[in-house]
Amino acid sequence: MPDVNRKLYESIKRFKSVLSEEDIQSLLEIQDYPLPIGIRLNPLKTNPEKAIRDLSKRYSWEVQPIPFCETCWNITNYSNLSPGMTIEHRMGQYYIQDAASMVPVSLFELKENHPIILDMTASPGGKTTHLIDRTRDRGFIIANDASKGRIPALRSVLSAWGGINVTVTNFPGEAIGDWYPETFDLVLLDAPCSMENLRPAPNHPLRQTTADERLRLQERQIQLLTSGLQTLKIGGQLVYATCSLAPEEDEAVIDALLQTHPNAIQIEDLSDHFGFAAKGLTQFNHRVYHPQLLHALRLWPHLTGISGFFCALITKQNVIPFIKSTPPSREFHKTELKSVEKNIKTKVLHQISENYGFDLSKITDDLSVELYCRHGQFFLIPIRYLQQFKTLPYEYIGLPLGRLIEGEFEPSHEFISRFGHRFTRGIIQIKDSDVKQWVDGRDLRHPEINLTPAGQYLLVTDQAGRNLGMGKLLPKRLRNMLPRKSV
Repeated sequence: MPDVNRKLYESIKRFKSVLSEEDIQSLLEIQDYPLPIGIRLNPLKTNPEKAIRDLSKRYSWEVQPIPFCETCWNITNYSNLSPGMTIEHRMGQYYIQDAASMVPVSLFELKENHPIILDMTASPGGKTTHLIDRTRDRGFIIANDASKGRIPALRSVLSAWGGINVTVTNFPGEAIGDWYPETFDLVLLDAPCSMENLRPAPNHPLRQTTADERLRLQERQIQLLTSGLQTLKIGGQLVYATCSLAPEEDEAVIDALLQTHPNAIQIEDLSDHFGFAAKGLTQFNHRVYHPQLLHALRLWPHLTGISGFFCALITKQNVIPFIKSTPPSREFHKTELKSVEKNIKTKVLHQISENYGFDLSKITDDLSVELYCRHGQFFLIPIRYLQQFKTLPYEYIGLPLGRLIEGEFEPSHEFISRFGHRFTRGIIQIKDSDVKQWVDGRDLRHPEINLTPAGQYLLVTDQAGRNLGMGKLLPKRLRNMLPRKSV
């Protein structure tokens, strides 16, 4: 038996009290089949149904829809460019994500049109972008992560996705319940875990864990879950998720809350969400768990075909005690963001309309965002942040819009990327033979266009109408304004 299979067998063997020998053998056999590549299309920038057809044809992908996620597909085979190397991926038109990781956000029952959402442990941001999708960017999301080192990745993902009603914070999740009790409509807790998912992959290799490690993680997970439930409104929903199948980190964590606060929470029955049996455990070895844990989801790889995962949808029914404390505070003026004067706002909106045939004022009204400025740079800022969290320090907020240079509007890449598909003017279509050169970041010489070159900023598309970012039209060349590829 290969060493990796021997280690995996040892990991699986500790589940023999809840798995049959046939299940264990099936878990070992499924390791021979690589996980498909999951992608989630960005509904802010594309029509997902049309986009997946176009992508499949362009790149010779074979795809299958993921039934529990309406904008998601598995790429079961590809023969040309890797899905992570396309211009569409670079422009934030889809996110590469394992199907199991799409489950947690899919579970929320969206009852509010404009929910206030907390993503407690958000980095690298895949599930945050899924929350943006499900609310069509009409909710307001605080994407928090306790690790300072993980914030840049989170910022990068959210910037590429193009959501506006989101802010990134860097605080210990355990404290948020006392800072903002009964504040959020939805809370996502994708808890730090041992990653004992029983289906290793190249980017998620097998690692064996000890009982001590699992119990240390359990202690923190209970603290985070308690905080998440404290900050949830009564009647609101929290999804607790881990990419671990260790009961110590899953059922045992929720069981601790059910025992401590027996009338405060309810585990929703998720048995109708999927076409396979995925019930939670009510006992493991010598530990007995609350009967409500049957309603959780335990995604065994050999039953689902995806990575191992655990999820529970929890509704808060009564107050969970908290000790109200003052959250971190920063006077808003220290952000140097300033509300834009009416005449300047009118000028910016008019130039966007004239240059691109796009009415930004409808967007600001629809999404409840406002125009702010800092050092000459304009931003779209969520109004709900300004109303309820204005002094809460953030790492990133809203969407960079552009700037006025000598009275002329220069759009940001983020603005072009998010809204370019709605433009009716200010577009240059390049030849298909020039697309590779453009995508590689090089300027185009002598572009074929009827406009007089005057340094104007244009949306660049190909003959299929793909958004290829922004170019600056100069005499004899189209300057490439695509951001450099991240290494």
